[in-house]
Amino acid sequence: MLRVAVLFCLVSWVCAVQMPCRNCNSKDVKLPSATAIPAPSGTCQSVTVTPCEKAPCELKRGTNVTFEVQFTAGSAASKLTAEVHGVINKIPIKFPLPNSNGCKDSGITCPLVPGQMYTYKDTLFIQSIYPLVSVVVQWNLKDENGTPVFCVVVPAKIGPQ
Repeated sequence: MLRVAVLFCLVSWVCAVQMPCRNCNSKDVKLPSATAIPAPSGTCQSVTVTPCEKAPCELKRGTNVTFEVQFTAGSAASKLTAEVHGVINKIPIKFPLPNSNGCKDSGITCPLVPGQMYTYKDTLFIQSIYPLVSVVVQWNLKDENGTPVFCVVVPAKIGPQ
């Protein structure tokens, strides 16, 4: 199986890493208080980053990176808003998303139904002006009341093109 995965990566030049969920409010996650959010209503099942060969994921400048979060909804929601922050040296920096509407072009159809599993997918462009640094990507999806549906962190580093 590993040989098939390696061959796929070599042939397509695109690798993905599926990693366990690290919730933003987990005890082992040390984020600054400025990015602290309440416990999410949903339960994260997995996080996949493409392209990524291993954690921490190298996010190459001038490329698109796709984040996919599989989660179980904990409550109903009719509106979803995505937010992404890069935490660098304990300073949260908001990353621009071309589409912050979590109900549109994300693989999710609203309203969310409690107990149902969903796969949220969005792409982030890594701008050429981003510094070559280690970063913790904090990605969250909030409902119409501002309550997090999920909030995950992914260790990464910005790399050259």
